[in-house]
Amino acid sequence: MNVIECRKLSKQFGSKTALKELSFTVNDNKIIGFIGRNGAGKTTFLKTCAGFLKPTSGELTLWGEKVFDNLNVISNITFIDEEIQYEKEWELGKILMLGSLYYKHWDHVYAQKLLKHFELNEKLKYSKLSRGMKTQFNIIMGLASRSPLTLMDEPTLGLDAAVRKEFYSILLKDYAENPRTILISSHLLSELENLLEEIVLIHEGSAVLHKPIEEMQEYGIYLNGKKEILLPFIEKKEVFSTEVLGNSVIAGIKNDLSQNEFSYLKENNTDISKISVQDICIYLTKSDRGEVLHEIG
Repeated sequence: MNVIECRKLSKQFGSKTALKELSFTVNDNKIIGFIGRNGAGKTTFLKTCAGFLKPTSGELTLWGEKVFDNLNVISNITFIDEEIQYEKEWELGKILMLGSLYYKHWDHVYAQKLLKHFELNEKLKYSKLSRGMKTQFNIIMGLASRSPLTLMDEPTLGLDAAVRKEFYSILLKDYAENPRTILISSHLLSELENLLEEIVLIHEGSAVLHKPIEEMQEYGIYLNGKKEILLPFIEKKEVFSTEVLGNSVIAGIKNDLSQNEFSYLKENNTDISKISVQDICIYLTKSDRGEVLHEIG
């Protein structure tokens, strides 16, 4: 079943275009990475998806229904970001007790378990939390909500590497036991890669691509070899980057080579290696894609 259907979705803020005819579809029970540079439109889309913003044009449906001003849909969504605020004088335990009022599928036992895991005292007032502790608490609320659609906008901001790794482990375990659709926006794609099943890459408010993570991991390759061999070879290829070092070239290209082309490169002593998913996303959203980075010699 399609959880998210986005068709030519656009959102304007005055003269600024945040989303520009954005189109893609997400099926149920998947962890999706929503990836893009700063200002690409990630947060605007997530807030539109959560029902906080009304589209300027186009269509966005969740489970076949329009989102904005639709309580039946919104009650099945959780949106987590660093802007979430609770009453400053409320104790964490009280906020958890009210979780069932916020979220239709709230799991209070699991919320208490996570509170203990992160060593957050339920008597602690929300106003006393550090930035990292607030992030941890937001994670608890997001996971314990068990919403069929969970939207997370940069969920690990303010956390150190060890705690981020811990969060990913908890998320994956809980997802395996309680499948649902989770859409995560993050700059730390290299850390998220092992969690994700698909990636939606957006740039300047539009979708660049939407692919399974396995395809993204095979999407691009680096060629490192002789200048006279590689420069003519890549002329008809989709080139992400080219670096000339004297008589050698390092070229990043789309991995669509035939077996004969692989054999030709090997015969001419060309080294071939994969491009990381994070670098692929960077290359696909660069304004100077394919240009020579620099030449030495």
